[in-house]
Amino acid sequence: MNLTLDYLKSNRKWLVRNLLVWGNSEAVSVRMLMTEHAGTKRVMYSDESIGGKSQVISYDELVDSRGNRLPGEINNPVVMLIPRNSSHCYLVGQPSSNGFSVAREIPDHDTSQDGLVDLLIMEVDLP
Repeated sequence: MNLTLDYLKSNRKWLVRNLLVWGNSEAVSVRMLMTEHAGTKRVMYSDESIGGKSQVISYDELVDSRGNRLPGEINNPVVMLIPRNSSHCYLVGQPSSNGFSVAREIPDHDTSQDGLVDLLIMEVDLP
C-alpha cells in the first residue's frame, strides 16, 4: 500500500470554513535604518511592524464543515490557513495543543476588511 496514503488516513483532520480574522499584525509601521560598526561595516534598512493584537482561538470554539465541534485538545497540531479573500492572514507563533493565534496584515492602514480563511487542522503523529 502507499505509505503516504496510510499516513494521511491515520490522522484526525478537520476543515473549518469561513473563519473571520479580525486580529491585526501592526499598530504602527516603522521604517528603520541600522548601522553596524563591529567587523564589517554596513547600513541596513527595514520596515518593521510594532504593536497589534493577534486573535487567540481555542480548538473547542470551532465547528468543522460537518457540524461537529473540535476536541478541546489536539496532539501535535498542524494548522493551515486557506485564504478566502484578499486579506493576508497568517499564524502567529506555533499552534499549541489547546489553540493557536492568527492575525492579518493591514495594507495601507485599511482596517475595513477583516480576513476570511478556511482552516485545515490536522493531528500529526510524530515518530
